[in-house]
Parts: sequence; structure tokens; C-alpha cells
Amino acid sequence: MLCPGSMLRTRMFSACLWALIALTVFGNVAVAANHTPSVTVNLNPSIPSPELLNSSITWTATVTGGQQGHIYDFQFSAALQGQNQMVRDFDLPNSFVWTPWQVEGTYVVSVVARDISTIPFTVYPPMSVQYVIRPIVTNNGQSAVNLTNHPLVALFSAGPCTVGHSMRVRFKQTGSAASMITNAVPCSSSSSNFLVAGMLPSTQYQMQWEEFGANYLNDGPEQTFTTGPLPPNFPLAQHVTVTIPPTQHDSYFPVTLWHFLPEIGIPYVYWPTATDLSGNVIWYYPGQGIMTRMEPGGNFFKLSNVYLTEYDLAGRITIQTNVNILNEQLTAKGYPILDSFNTHETRRLANGNVLVLGSRDVVSTQYQGGTQQDPVDIIGDEILVLDHNLQLLWAWDSFAHQDLSREATMHDLCFHNAGGCPPFNVHFATAHDWLHSNAAQMTSDGNIIVSERSQDWVLKINYGNGHGDGHIMWRMGPYGDFTMTNPPQGCGDPNVFPWFTHQHDAAFQTQMGTAEIFTVFDDGNLRHQQCGGTGNSRGIVLTVSEPTLKVTALVEADLGQFSFALGSAQQLSSPSYPVFYNFGNGLLTLPAYAAQATETDAQGNIVFQLQSTQWSYRTYRQQNLYTPTLP
Repeated sequence: MLCPGSMLRTRMFSACLWALIALTVFGNVAVAANHTPSVTVNLNPSIPSPELLNSSITWTATVTGGQQGHIYDFQFSAALQGQNQMVRDFDLPNSFVWTPWQVEGTYVVSVVARDISTIPFTVYPPMSVQYVIRPIVTNNGQSAVNLTNHPLVALFSAGPCTVGHSMRVRFKQTGSAASMITNAVPCSSSSSNFLVAGMLPSTQYQMQWEEFGANYLNDGPEQTFTTGPLPPNFPLAQHVTVTIPPTQHDSYFPVTLWHFLPEIGIPYVYWPTATDLSGNVIWYYPGQGIMTRMEPGGNFFKLSNVYLTEYDLAGRITIQTNVNILNEQLTAKGYPILDSFNTHETRRLANGNVLVLGSRDVVSTQYQGGTQQDPVDIIGDEILVLDHNLQLLWAWDSFAHQDLSREATMHDLCFHNAGGCPPFNVHFATAHDWLHSNAAQMTSDGNIIVSERSQDWVLKINYGNGHGDGHIMWRMGPYGDFTMTNPPQGCGDPNVFPWFTHQHDAAFQTQMGTAEIFTVFDDGNLRHQQCGGTGNSRGIVLTVSEPTLKVTALVEADLGQFSFALGSAQQLSSPSYPVFYNFGNGLLTLPAYAAQATETDAQGNIVFQLQSTQWSYRTYRQQNLYTPTLP
């Protein structure tokens, strides 16, 4: 929601809006009692019902009878068999594009309109329209494959299958023995539909459905599909090459997903992209954007300062919310509002909820050098947990739980419109980059860990499965709560050298009993500084005992280059091969922009490496585009 005439939040905008909001709308929208009776809300599709699966239908809402010059925002949702899913929360555009491709049926598409010209907002009753989506395949055993709007993504449709079984699609390049599979869906009396992705451009593939269950496996007839070429506007400078060739076990993780970053202030364009082990493009998102996470099943999140958006593999929006509507919800629950999203992290949790980071700043006349005569601006973070409709359930504010007197370990600063920095108070030329949180994860005991780059710490926060008070349970890193039982010796401060500093992508890979496996990309900025500007970034693997607050270093791999920022870490495990690790060395200059996906063995030896011609926020190895290797 935006104030009239506003496109970006300013201090004046925040003051006028959040101090006066008396009505907050989310979930089941409450209808204002004082709405104008003459106002009518209409909702119309661009294509009349019925229509086949995979059709793109533009829904447009119109308001008639309202007062001239008033401004309205709109929330859209779609329900099937009583299960409602919000697809775009309140925002100014009065239309959205809906592309149902998974399940046929009679949908109820709804819009709620609000007059946001005055406070409290006037909310009009929902307007709903039934729309019938027909299946592409209707008979058991049959299948068909169709184009999508993406040249490397096909829609595979199969008929109904036996309830209690599951269905997936197996696909391979024509003439090849190696294959990949899609996600699986439960069988039902409806058709089963899949976006098939992970294919080379301009190449012929064979694909077939597989129905499986307990002691049961059956497959269907092979369908042929030929992918299209890369589009003419595919980034010309975006290339990936092999610097250390793969070995036999690497075929178990044949996909590398690069979270390439859009550039700021220069004319080059880069798209998030997946490649095979030879660096060939097998998928991409057709546009610039900061990808945060690929989800199980193939959808993925993209974040900007204002919007949180989920997409399918064809690059089509499935759900979207924005900072403004979440600020309404934060205000209603008594939390501080956001200045923007923190574009570093989004996770879909096991129960369907969504974890996302937000950013806000405060002006201090007491902490981190601030005085009454010379105040400073300090950027902190919030953690938000949203439900499956992206409505706020719980929030955590760093300013309420952390020590503001503990400055960033390297006195990091943010500048306006600088890469990696969120918006902050326009009255300050710089802001103290106090935390710079860049990763968060739900733990097996129902709490949350968050990685704070500027503090050189990973914190565990009391979430308590949604009932926690947010207190900090422990801090891991230099001068934190943990002791390392086998610290390596090196230069600089012996309390710093063994630990990660300015780290990225900290996460538990396994959490079983008292011995947990923890991976992190150690950018190593503080260590690098203390060692006279020498030393490379490291891939670190630890075993963690939370009850005793002790860790043991399993791997501290020298990755051969120093990455000032960015990075990722993951464990690669397969039934037939030993454990390996993949680290994304994300921000390199060799001498031009570069990133590396570097695989090490359990002894820290580099055994496979791909190198790109662009920086990559995270770089992951995956079995396919449906089963990301995420803890």
C-alpha cells in the first residue's frame, strides 16, 4: 500500500501512514461498515471460462461509483475446493496474471478493494467469480507434453492415477542413458501436471510419467519434446567454465544453480541460471533479480527492497506481498515497521510458512559513537515468519534483543544505493552496517539461527515454534559462547583465526542427537585483515554440541581465493559415495568479475570446480531443479 503520490517510503511517508493506521487488513479481510453504498467492484478475466490448464489469464478489477481522485489498492486470491490461496496482496495495480497449471477444477477467483485515500481505509466486500480450468489429459495412462512461455521448460500432463500412489516425470536427452526426475505429486482422480526443467537449449528430450508406490512402479509411453534456443537477450557476458574436471560421483549432483546478481550503475545484465557440470545453461530466470532460495518442488523466491515474490520454473508469479502491507500487519501486532526487505534470505518452512528477513534503521545519540550533536544512523534487522498466504504470524526485532553498544567488528558502513545495503535514513550519508544478517534457518527444535556478517556471529533465537520470546540462546563465532576443541593455529588473534568471520550461508546440515553438522562459508574478512591482507576464504564444516557449547572442526578448506563478500556452503551426500562439500566463492576478481563453485572432499582438498564470469550470491549443487540440497 502506498500513500497517494508516493512510490518509495520516506520518513515523512512513514510518519503519516503508520502513526495513523486504525484499520489493518489481512487474512480474512474485514469489511468497513462505512463503505459508500454506490461503489461497485467488478472483476473480469481476459479469457472467458472455461480454459485449459497452463493458460495465462489476466484478471482486472474496476471500481465504479467512487469519488473522483480517490486511490484504491487490491488483493487477489484463488480458491479451489474451499482452499483459498492469496496470490497478490494489497497493491496499487488493479490486475494480475494468473496461470493455473497444476490442478483442474472450478476455481473461485476473488478481489478485495480498498479506498486508501483517507484513514481509516474503506474496505469493500469481496467480489468473486467462478472460473473453470479444464485438464489437458483426462484418461488414465495417457500423457501429453506442451510448450510454456519458457523455451527450456515443458508442461507434462498425465491422466489420473491410483490413489495412494505418487506420480513423477523422468526425462533424458534423446540417446542418453542419464536421466533426471521431477518432483512427485500424490495420485488422485484429477490429472497430474509437471513443469519439466533442467534441459539444454535446442535439444530433443524423451520424457514419461512414472507411477510408484509400495512395491509398485509403472511407467507410461515416452513423449518427445524439443527445447527452444536461448533468447536473443540472454546475457552475452554470462559464461561458466570448468577449471577442475568432475569425477564419477559428481553425476549424482549434475545441476549447479548460480544466484547471479544484477549490477548497480553499469549496463551489464545477469540472470539467475542453472548449468550442467560442463557449464552449459540448462535453466534460467528470464530477468534480473536477487534469488534467495529454490524450494523443494521447483518454485523459488526473489526479493527486492519492496517486494517478496515466489515464481514457478517458467518464471511466472505464484504469490507476492510487499513491505507496505506487512508494515500494516507489524503495526497491528505492536512490532516496529520495516524500511525494506533485507534481500538476503527467504525460506519456505516445512509447515508451509515462510521465513524472511527485513531491515530497519534507528538514529542513535548514545551508541556506536552517536552524540546529541552528532547522531549516527544504525541499520538492524527483523525476522518475520509468515503463513502460506504471506500474512504475518511472528516477528523478531534485533534492536529489542541485541546489545547496541557492540559495534560491527570491522566498523562496516552502508552507503545509499550501494550493493548489499538496504535503504536507510536519507538525512545521513552513511549508516552503521551493524548486523548485515544474510542467512536464517529453522532448527530441528523449533528455533531459528541467523548469521550476522558484521558481528562475525551466528545467533540462535528463541522462536519456540511461534511461541518464543525471541531471546538469544547462544552466539557462535569469535568471542562467542562456544569453544573449539581443535582450533587450527595461524596469524592474528588466536580467538579469531579458527572461526568464521563476515560469513555467509551458515546452516545445520544434519541435526541428530548432540552431534550436529554445521557448514558455513568463511569469507574471512577480519582474519584476512589481521593477517596483513593475506589468506583466502575458507569452507568450514563443524560438529556442534549445543548442550556443552563445544564445536570440533572437521574441515577448514582453503578455497584458493579471497571473497570479500557473498558465498554459500552445503554438504553433498549420496548413498554410493563418501560425503563431499560444495562452497560458493561468490565475489572474486580474477582479474574480472568471477565466482567459483568449489567442491572439496572430507579432507578439504579441492576436487571439482566451475568458474563463472559474474558474481554469484549463492551457488548450489543439486540433483535436479526440484530437490535443492538445503538443510
